Amino acid sequence: MFLIKKWLQVSLMIAVFFSGAIQAHAEDLEKTVKDIYQQPDDLMVDKDESKDSISTKQASNPDKVGITFWEFLRMIFATIFVVALLYILLKFINKKSKSYQKANSVENLGGTGLGANRSVQLVKVGGRILVIGVGENIQLLKEIDDPEEYEQLLKDYNDKIDQMIQPGELAMKLKNKWLKKNGSETASFSAEFKNQLDQMSDSRKKLFKELGRKGRDNE
Repeated sequence: MFLIKKWLQVSLMIAVFFSGAIQAHAEDLEKTVKDIYQQPDDLMVDKDESKDSISTKQASNPDKVGITFWEFLRMIFATIFVVALLYILLKFINKKSKSYQKANSVENLGGTGLGANRSVQLVKVGGRILVIGVGENIQLLKEIDDPEEYEQLLKDYNDKIDQMIQPGELAMKLKNKWLKKNGSETASFSAEFKNQLDQMSDSRKKLFKELGRKGRDNE
């Protein structure tokens, strides 16, 4: 953190230095123009003489008008230097941040409640998985030492994360379950309907048979 603050201070000092130089040069230009327009009236009588006087001043003092090539080049190099410095600083901060997160990674793999304000949590600390009891105080219950159990817990956790970030798969499962349920309901309805038709057919056959028997008895 101290190194980062140092880099930022150096960058700000460089930016302030070059901005001050540019501002001072701009003030010189403004004074030059102001002096030209505030000349006495007796110097502005002859236009040709005033033009010659201005051109003579510009020729004798070329550094007072405009920006020289060296100043322009210096501003370009200063801008490139500041941008490169900021880029290196950001890369350094990003690298340190990643290494810090990797060395101090703590993840909650899940847990379950055991009553009022009591639960058991699985916590991954670096390369270790700890079983922690949370209640009035926090207590380490167990550390997962079995490699197979360790890999299985990580696999279950990663599968749960994948399901959370892939809602399409969950929607597909719900759709398949709904279609399966509707299919079973349709199949049961078809079976019930067929059973009713069979019963009606049997009733008609019995009725025709009964009518035929009564007709023979009347004869």
